Parts: sequence; C-alpha cells; structure tokens
Amino acid sequence: MEIEFYGANCFKIKSKQASIVIDDDLDTRGSKNVTKDKDVLVVTNKSIKHDKSSGLARLTLESAGEFEVGDISVQGVQTRGHLDTDEEQTATVFQCTYGGASVTILGHIHPDLSDEVQELAGGTDVLIVPVGGNGYTLDATGATKAIKAIEPDVVIPAYYDESGLTFEVPTAPLDDFVKTSGLNFEEKSDSHKVGKTSSESGQTQLVVLETKKA
Repeated sequence: MEIEFYGANCFKIKSKQASIVIDDDLDTRGSKNVTKDKDVLVVTNKSIKHDKSSGLARLTLESAGEFEVGDISVQGVQTRGHLDTDEEQTATVFQCTYGGASVTILGHIHPDLSDEVQELAGGTDVLIVPVGGNGYTLDATGATKAIKAIEPDVVIPAYYDESGLTFEVPTAPLDDFVKTSGLNFEEKSDSHKVGKTSSESGQTQLVVLETKKA
C-alpha cells in the first residue's frame, strides 16, 4: 500500500487493485475534493461533511464492519468521538490491511481509547493520528498517549495547522506534536509505502507527508 496526504484528515491509500480516500471534506476547507469515481470513500466521523465526495465515490464506508475493497481488507469499529458524551459513539476507527501490513486511521476520537480500538489498532504497522487539538480533535498530548498505547511502527500525523485550508477551530502547528511526542523526522516525504516490516529499529518512526494538491 502507498499513502498520500491531501491536508486536514484526508489521505489516499492505494494498492494494485484499490484506491481508498479518507475523510475527503476538502471542498468545505477552501480546497478541491480528491475523490474520483473509482475510489471508495471512508468517513471516520459523523461530523465530517462529505456529501460532495460521497457523490463522487463508487462506495462510501462510514460505519463499523468488515469490508473488502479490491485487494485491501477494511475493518471498522465504532467508538466515542472527541466531542461525544459518554453514551455517544459517532466515530469509527478503520484499519486497512494488505499483504499482512496494516494502516489504522484514528480520526477525531476521544483520547480515552476503548478496548475495541486498542484491540484493533494494537501493533499496527502505520498509525494515522490527528494532532491539531484545540477541543475538536486529539492534541499533541492525546495523540502521544494514543501512540504509546498502540505502539505502531510508523506514525503519520494529520489535522494540524496548514496554510490554504480553513478549520472549524484553529489547529495547533505540527511542531507542538513533534516536541511533545519526542519523535523526530529529517524531512517530509512525498508518500509512504507500507511494508510488512516498516521499522527495523524497533522504535516508532515519525513520517510527515507533503500535502498534495487535488
């Protein structure tokens, strides 16, 4: 699988037979949607405004379950969203698996991870986690706590302050997360290719992706 970043919480995960777009609400943020008619759209939270991108996609997944998207297996578990009350579960954590390697997308979840989320995500090869905070999503501290609980090989941060995009509330800069997490990166990458053994050092690696344009 190959992962590309388009800003906010929007990613594209590609394999030989599948193209999955995550949380494409870019038309509401001053940018353009990236979803095409061959893509499957995955929506991690009921607060995501995805009407336009759903109309472009061949299929939209926005609830818990097990799905096959070409050669990628997708599993979702329902959980408490960041702004939910104790009784609400408006978020879905999704995991994409291909060739024995997994990518888990946390989305705008509550910082107290449920047992179901930890069971699904534990030891994942790649963890995509929002870090922008300010009451809307995980902040640097909450994201770091989730990373320590899940112990992924690779972390890809999302939903932080970026020029050219608008957000419901101001988002924190990426540097806040880098300092809090203690994870370092040398330079941004154009994309990330997921392998069965993403980390040879045994330590979690931080991969920061360049923001692509639609």
